[in-house]
Amino acid sequence: MERALTSIGITCLVGLFVLFLGRRRSTAPLEARSQGQILPPIVFDFGRWLVDRCIPLFRCVNVSPNTLSFLSIPVCAAASVVVASGHFGLGGVLLAVGFGLDAWDGALARALGVASDAGEVVDATIDRYTDVIVMLGFLYYFRDDLVPWLLTSAALVGTVAVSYVRAKGASFGLDADIGFMQRHERALWLAVATAIAPATVGLLEPPSAHPLHYPVIAALAVVATGTHVTAVRRVHMVVAALTARREAITAGERVSAG
Repeated sequence: MERALTSIGITCLVGLFVLFLGRRRSTAPLEARSQGQILPPIVFDFGRWLVDRCIPLFRCVNVSPNTLSFLSIPVCAAASVVVASGHFGLGGVLLAVGFGLDAWDGALARALGVASDAGEVVDATIDRYTDVIVMLGFLYYFRDDLVPWLLTSAALVGTVAVSYVRAKGASFGLDADIGFMQRHERALWLAVATAIAPATVGLLEPPSAHPLHYPVIAALAVVATGTHVTAVRRVHMVVAALTARREAITAGERVSAG
């Protein structure tokens, strides 16, 4: 049953993508995309198109951006529990919805003209909770599988590090928005890999009561690698900028003293 539902979901997604291609006018401006993303621009544009299609519905039912943000917590928690129990197909769908709520809240706030610094703080805080909650589900499922468990742990640490370095840079007035595996990319890799995993079990591994779900392991490896590379790049950028700033201040003080 889960494989059938997964196949239906994939078919629906392909249908939406075909519809998107038929209505596509132009790609989003380069500056609107994350710098250094691995995914091709058309995937980013497709995601924006899906997000934009839902905004009129949210405005019609008069839901607030913060409501969407808070709803992502129980949805991601449900996804984590479902994944932990081994139902990856349904878990992938719930992950997509939970991560989608995170995209919809910002888009709705901008559409309503209510985007604010306070809203960004709420959104970023909830994002960190959902990131960890989701990874806990994978950690539990792979608790007896050393390599996947280590990859999941590395992905979790990298996810936290990437966000922390950017926030720390922002506290010094620096925007460290560079690198791979930013949140929308991590969400897509994990949600898609998890959703299609049941459909690939019979092709990639023998029948088992506890399949390893190789697409998910591959996605976790990509996320782990990308987040740690990005964290290192961001640290280097922030440290270099702060060092240059300090040297400029010191040089100015010397000139003034002279």
